[in-house]
Amino acid sequence: MGRVTIQEVAKRAGVSPMTVSRALRNHPNVLPATRRRILAAAGELGYRPHPLVASLMASIRAGPRGKTPSETIAFVTVDAHRDGWRHGTAFAYFEGAGERAADLGFNLEEFWMMEPGMTPERASQILHTRNTRGLLIAPAPCPMDTVSLDWENFAAVAFGYSVRKPRLHRVTNHQIHSVRLAVRTLRERGYRRIGLAVERGADDRVDNNWLSGFLYSYYSFPSRQRVKPCVPGRMEEKAFKSWFRRHRPDAVLGGDLKILEWLGELGATVPGDVAFVNLDYYPDAGRMAGIDQNSRAIGAAAVELLAEQLYHNVRGIPGKPKVLLVDSDWVEGPTVRPE
Repeated sequence: MGRVTIQEVAKRAGVSPMTVSRALRNHPNVLPATRRRILAAAGELGYRPHPLVASLMASIRAGPRGKTPSETIAFVTVDAHRDGWRHGTAFAYFEGAGERAADLGFNLEEFWMMEPGMTPERASQILHTRNTRGLLIAPAPCPMDTVSLDWENFAAVAFGYSVRKPRLHRVTNHQIHSVRLAVRTLRERGYRRIGLAVERGADDRVDNNWLSGFLYSYYSFPSRQRVKPCVPGRMEEKAFKSWFRRHRPDAVLGGDLKILEWLGELGATVPGDVAFVNLDYYPDAGRMAGIDQNSRAIGAAAVELLAEQLYHNVRGIPGKPKVLLVDSDWVEGPTVRPE
């Protein structure tokens, strides 16, 4: 039996082939009752779209560079200050997202949710008035319970885990792999007493995946090589120095650059006595060994995941949220002995 065509579905439903095509793409111009009739006809006939034709038609509709250039994606920020996110990881997300958005024909614009007088209702109205259907939710400076918007009007992807609700599609670094990459590299270089030193809030922002990755390695070490992790509420000098004196690690994984200063004050040479690996490496942090979380690639992947929703006219909070993980790369630096 041959493949059922759109024309056959259209004849069964009593509509034009164009209306069938629009209904199958969930186009808003098709009345709900008409869409239901078309879907019923398609089901009765056993219609299945040809994947290669569907892909080709999506490309034709999108134009030579992807989506129509007038389509805008909002990069929604929730920092207390308008430009508070323009440093470190969040800005790298924005840069990577902007480049990929341009490749696909989208515009990317910042939208500050915390502007004085802004309410969730007002923000939703502004975005809707601008015909902005796609949102990238930037990471929050501290873990926060929720970002409120009229989500049924938008497709959205969040960066990381710092915004806990609603449960949106997310793109983030594979932090568990990141820690295991750091530990594996250090072990290959001869380090044996490897310790983790991160603030609890910083670990909460990555859904405690740094600590999870470290504990996996911790329990694989011989007992004499295990260094209890240092995860205080705040990474303060006194707490760190007390932990270091007690456990004497020969390598430290962390994200706070003050640790290098404190190691010097303790009389420990880097990397002679102790190595240091920056778990959140970025070039502006200075010359050191670290884990490059590939933040620009994360930004690009978020746009691709958002574009998938926009192409299929999908909006609202997803029933089965996806979490897309991007792996890290090791960065050589003078704070770890070379191979």
